[in-house]
Amino acid sequence: MLVEFKALNSNGYILRGLFSRPEHDFKNIVVMLHGFTGHKNENGYLFKQLTNTLVNHGYATLRYDFMGSGESDGDFKDFTFFTEIEDAKKIIMEAYQLNNQHKIILLGFSMGGAVASRVSLEYKEYLEKLILLSPAGNMPQLIHNRFLTHQIDENGNIDMGGYYMNIAMEKAFEGYDMYKDIETFELPVLILQGSKDQSVLPPYSKKFAEKYPNCQYFLIEGAEHCYTKVSYRQIVNDKVLEFVINN
Repeated sequence: MLVEFKALNSNGYILRGLFSRPEHDFKNIVVMLHGFTGHKNENGYLFKQLTNTLVNHGYATLRYDFMGSGESDGDFKDFTFFTEIEDAKKIIMEAYQLNNQHKIILLGFSMGGAVASRVSLEYKEYLEKLILLSPAGNMPQLIHNRFLTHQIDENGNIDMGGYYMNIAMEKAFEGYDMYKDIETFELPVLILQGSKDQSVLPPYSKKFAEKYPNCQYFLIEGAEHCYTKVSYRQIVNDKVLEFVINN
C-alpha cells in the first residue's frame, strides 16, 4: 500500500513524500533521508528497492523530498545542511505519530546519512536504530570544492548544471564539526560503505564507525557511491533487512 504524504516544514514549505506499508499491520517504520541532489526514490531507485524489501517483510517506510529537492516546495539554492536537519525533525515526528508513538528506525544515504547522524543526537528518544549508507562526513569539503571550481555570480550562486546552489550552503558549514558528540549515541548503528566510493571515501564513514560505541561497519567490495550494480544492491538490501529484524 502506497500513500502520498504532504507536510509543512518550519519555513511553511510543503514537503512531499511517500508512505509505503504492508496491507496489514507493520512492525515498525523506517524513515529514509535522501542525499545531495537526491530524492525520495534515490539514485537508481535505491530507496524504492529498499522499501520493497522492507514492506515485503512487514515494515513500513516514510521517505520525503527535502525542501528544494524532488517534488517538495522551495528552490535548491535556498537549502542548506541545516534546513535539511529541520526537515528531518518534522519527518521523524510524523513517522513517530504514524507508528502510534513508538520508536522508529532512521536511515540516511550520503548527505542524508550525515543529516541522520546529526539529528539522531537530538531526537534519540524517538529512535530505535540508526542506519547510515555512505554517510558524507566530508560534506563541508565537497561543497567548498564546488565553489572553488565554479564561477560565482553576483547573487552568490553557482550553476550546478541547470540549477543554482548558493554560497550560503558553504558558509553554513564554517567551523562545524560533522562528528561532534556522536560517541554519545549508544543505540545500535549500521554503516554500509562502498570500497570504490569516490564521493565519500571510506575513511570518512570509518570515522563515524570508530566513534559510535554500538556500531556495525560493513565495506562492500567494489561498490561505488550509489551501489549501482544489482549484486551491490542485493548486499545493501540484505544487510539493512538483517539489521532491522535482528538488532
